Parts: sequence; C-alpha cells; structure tokens
Amino acid sequence: MVDYNGGYQVFANRTRTKTFFRATDRYTKTVTVKAGQVLKAHSFLESDADGKVIAHSGFTEATLVTFAAITSGQTQILAGLTFTSGASGTTAAQLATAWGSINTGDTAAAATTKIAAAGITAAMGTFTSGTLAGWETEPFAATKVQFRSTAPGTNPTDLADTGTATDPTFAVVQGETALNKIAGVLAFDVDATSADVDASAYTKASFWADALVWAVDPTVDVLTKFDGTTVAVTAYNTGCYGTSPEAIRLQKKFVEQTGFEPLGYVSAGETL
Repeated sequence: MVDYNGGYQVFANRTRTKTFFRATDRYTKTVTVKAGQVLKAHSFLESDADGKVIAHSGFTEATLVTFAAITSGQTQILAGLTFTSGASGTTAAQLATAWGSINTGDTAAAATTKIAAAGITAAMGTFTSGTLAGWETEPFAATKVQFRSTAPGTNPTDLADTGTATDPTFAVVQGETALNKIAGVLAFDVDATSADVDASAYTKASFWADALVWAVDPTVDVLTKFDGTTVAVTAYNTGCYGTSPEAIRLQKKFVEQTGFEPLGYVSAGETL
C-alpha cells in the first residue's frame, strides 16, 4: 500500500482526481500573501525573509518555449542542438513536435530518428548538428515545449536561440540554488496585485500530486476576478511538470520534501 503514499505514482488503470482528498489530520492557517503575487489555488508557497508567502520559486529551472514558423534553410539552435528547416518550411506545431521529446545527450542523429517516428519528414526539417546539453524536453501544448534543466539546485544560463530563424518566445522560471522550505499549499485563488492579502493555506494535507500546480504558463494562465476581468498569474514553476520518468522522479522528490502526510485510503466523496 505504501506505493500510494504522496500520490506521485502513475497508475495505468487509475484516474487521479484533480483535487485534494479529506485527511483526518489536515489543517489550515492564515498566511499573508506578499503584494505583487497572483496565485492559483493548489500552488506551492514558500516564506520570504519577512515571513510573507510567495510562489515557490522552483525546484529546477524550467523554460516554456513557444515556437513560431520558420522557413526553408533557417536554423534553430537550442542548448547545443541545431534544427534546420526543410524545403517546405516548418510550422510552429511541427517545431514543437520536433523539440518535444529530446533527452539530454541526444545527438542530432538520435533526435532526427525520434522526430521521424513522430511524423516529421525531411521536407519539414531535421536536426543537423550538435548534442542537447543540460536540458531535457517534454511537450506542453500544440506549439509549446517545456525545457527543463538537468541540474537541480542551480541557476543555469537561460535558454536562448542562436540560430538564423526568428527566436521563439521564452518564458523562464529561474532555478534556485537550494530547495526552499514549503510554507504550505494555497487553499484558493489570490490576487495580491497591489497589496498584501491574507489567505488560507494548507500546512498539512494529503493529496494526489496531480492536484497541485506543478507548472504554469505565465503567457496565458490567468485568474478571473469578480468583476470579470483577468490578471496574469505570477510566473512560477516547481520544475516538476510532466509525465516523463524524470518528471515523475522530480515530483516524488518534491512531495517527499513537503512534509505532508501520505494519502492512504479515502472514500468516494471525501474531498475538500
């Protein structure tokens, strides 16, 4: 039964509900969300030097790359790996497919073999030189790919494109040199745009890990306020996004360091 603890395991025959589950020892406390933070419910919190809470800044650096179409012969060079557009040019979606499942250490030949299996033809483009170094990738959305640093506990040089094509858009959440203490998990959405806001945070909880906000796309993720207007959330990212073996390992490590109690058995309907 221990494999269920923390909710970070992947079960092929089990659908994980995206919510917190009732636990007999759960409790909340009032925290002060620092001015300037816009946070979604279920996001991790850490305390700053003044005791106010902010979005947990990161387990490892992550960069969300939003691609744009490139034309024949243009190159994209990311983390040491070069992609060259083919005779028909490469759409944003094709670029996201090409870059979406590459491991650190993959050579151009290895990466090209992967994208051929994913339906990217030579006419669309190929990886022509280099090796992906210091990063691994995973699909995020139709034209977006999550690049994740393979060096937790560091703040590496930000990802950049040094090719001849127009640069994609980079949404960077900086890595931290230490995993900061978890101050809790936010109980509800909070807009502290202009001033500190008191809010409730779970300081002990039992949960499926998928219930939590592992990653946020700051270019599109918003809170809707009571008046119907929207405000962009704070750029934060635990670096634990995804379903790859490496992402699951990071999720497991992250959950272990929260100090939260294991999930155990629950009954239907026992949700917060």
